[in-house]
Amino acid sequence: FANNRVQKFSSTGAYITQWGIGGTGDGQFDGPKGIVVDDSGNVYVADSGNDRIQKFSVSGDYVTKWGSFGAQAGNFNDPCGLAVDASGNIYVADSGNHRVQKFTSAGSVLTTWGANGAGNAQFVNPRDVAVDWAGNIYVADSGNHRVQKFDASRTFVTKWGTNGTAAGQFADPKGICVDSAGNVYVSDTGNDRVQKFTPSGSWLAGWNTTGSGDGEFLGPLGIEIDEAGNILVSDGGNHTVEAFLH
Repeated sequence: FANNRVQKFSSTGAYITQWGIGGTGDGQFDGPKGIVVDDSGNVYVADSGNDRIQKFSVSGDYVTKWGSFGAQAGNFNDPCGLAVDASGNIYVADSGNHRVQKFTSAGSVLTTWGANGAGNAQFVNPRDVAVDWAGNIYVADSGNHRVQKFDASRTFVTKWGTNGTAAGQFADPKGICVDSAGNVYVSDTGNDRVQKFTPSGSWLAGWNTTGSGDGEFLGPLGIEIDEAGNILVSDGGNHTVEAFLH
C-alpha cells in the first residue's frame, strides 16, 4: 500500500520480484489495496488511489487497466478487495460507492449491485469480496460489521455478524476468502483476529492475540487460501504476512 508496489514471493516467503512505483501511469500505483490472481496467472490490482484496476502478466508486465473516479457503472471510488470466479470474471468491492461490481477479465462491466445502507444487499464501505466454487459471492460489509452472501445471480441469501467482540461478531472486517469446502474466513480487523464460518455463517473457529509475535495480529487485512489449503493473512499493523495450516 504505502510503497505503491506489488511484491511476489514463493510459497515459503522467498522474495522473487516486484513492480510498481507511485504515480498515475501504466504500471504505477497510488495506495493499492487489493490483489487477485486468475487461473492463467494474470495479476489484477485494485489501484485504490487512482480509482482503477490494473492487470499484469504473471511476471509483472502491464497488460491493461480500466476505471476512473465516479459513481457510474465501471467507475470506482476507492476500490479495495478483488475476487475471480471460475469463468475468470473479476469482482471488485467498490468501497466508496457502497457496491460490488463484476467485470470480464478484459475490464468490460457486467453488472453492479448494492447501495449505501444497512438493509439486505446494501453496504457501508465493503472492503473485500470472495467467490466460492459454486459461484456464491461473499462480501465483507465492513461498515455494517457483517458478511453478506449472494448466489451466482446476485440474489441475497443470508448475512451474519454484528458489531462486537464475541464469537461471530466483527469490528470492521476487511478481508474474506473461501476454502475448497466452502468454509469462509474473515479478517476481523478491529478485533485483531481471524474467524472461520460454515457457508451458511455458523461459527466454527477463531484465533486472535493482539501483538507482534508469531500468530499474533495487529489490524489484519487481506486473507487468502493457497492451493495447499494454507491460510495467508496480511497483518497490516505488523507489516508482515503470516501463514497458518488449514
